[in-house]
Amino acid sequence: MFKPITRPEIFRSSVFADNLIAEFQQSYTLDIDLSVKKEAEMLKKYYDHLKPFQPIEPTINSHCVLAYDAESKKDYIETFSLVLQKFLTALNIQDLYLTYFNKKNLFQFEFENYRKRNLFKLYGGKKTENLGYQIKVSDLHKSFPLFFFSGVYDVPVIFLITAEGEVPLSLRLCDDGNLHLNFQEMYQKRIHEAAKNAGFKMGDLEICVQYRLHNLD
Repeated sequence: MFKPITRPEIFRSSVFADNLIAEFQQSYTLDIDLSVKKEAEMLKKYYDHLKPFQPIEPTINSHCVLAYDAESKKDYIETFSLVLQKFLTALNIQDLYLTYFNKKNLFQFEFENYRKRNLFKLYGGKKTENLGYQIKVSDLHKSFPLFFFSGVYDVPVIFLITAEGEVPLSLRLCDDGNLHLNFQEMYQKRIHEAAKNAGFKMGDLEICVQYRLHNLD
């Protein structure tokens, strides 16, 4: 289910992933002081893609936030991934890359419990460094919930980026349980229509105030 692929392979195969991850790494390293030993060591350890291999045209300049209006925690777990599958299928996206914005090993992800960690390993997760994964949209109902209710806060929980499909986009799962999308403006109408038809609530950052996992019973 989780097909290992190195991060450089992801960046070489997708100009969208190449540029998006570079933009995020540049943003998170703006205040790093290389004269401070610990900060320099952190940069070397976690940041592997500060410059894209090639430019992208047009630029990645549009975004939105998608939320599933769950009735309960149980509903969120059982339904959110299915709504996401419907959304991506409508955009003819068949496969996704799964990665972090930095090169932290996903095997060390702060899963909610050991059961989820063991399932990640069973489904193909590896301890090898510098790996991302390719996953099928049709498997999201099994793979995506492993990353729900994690111990990751204040940074993107995971990135899902189009690997195969008509519309290049990224979906960042945040600690509120919503999806922050980045894409090129020319795809905005298709993305908005697919999100509405799939059953997502859509807006900007205010969505994360209204729809939060922490509000669910």
